Amino acid sequence: MKIHESAYVHPAATLIGLVELGANSSIWPGAVLRADMNTIRLGEAVNIQDNSTLHTDSTRGIFIDDYTLVGHNTMLHGCKIGKGCLIGIGSVVLDDAEIGSGAMILAGCIVRGGKKIPPRAMVLPKNGDLVIYPNKAKPAMTIAGCLEYVELSKRILADRFGPFSPEEEAGFLKEAERIVSDLGI
Repeated sequence: MKIHESAYVHPAATLIGLVELGANSSIWPGAVLRADMNTIRLGEAVNIQDNSTLHTDSTRGIFIDDYTLVGHNTMLHGCKIGKGCLIGIGSVVLDDAEIGSGAMILAGCIVRGGKKIPPRAMVLPKNGDLVIYPNKAKPAMTIAGCLEYVELSKRILADRFGPFSPEEEAGFLKEAERIVSDLGI
């Protein structure tokens, strides 16, 4: 395992094998990253929320690029996810699927194996299929959420709890807009 010193791993999370966590990434309670057959690599400020499962096989690892938010109860298997992506609550992304930078996969989507989602697309589930809206995603909102999780991990380590102030929320969004510009997404 390669875990950056600034990464946060909740004690109730499980990491196995070839896991690499980038700076300010965070893994939350009940999450399982099982890299027993291949690498799971997370970039900077990626968060894997409660009860999500990431797994590899002999031929496919998982790569999640910087500032990506993976919502609660998500399943990722042998896939690639770009920068500034949202993978919504309860979504599934399967083998060889690729999610383009800045895309938003909304709650409950199943992205079948081999599917390629274009950058900045907003994806919704409909009757067991996906509806893809090109260039409708809002990556600044996703990245602001990632910045919140960076701060949440610091607060937990300091035993501080409670809501963010409106000023803090505005600060996350302003910084996220700068990051979107810097990343070119």
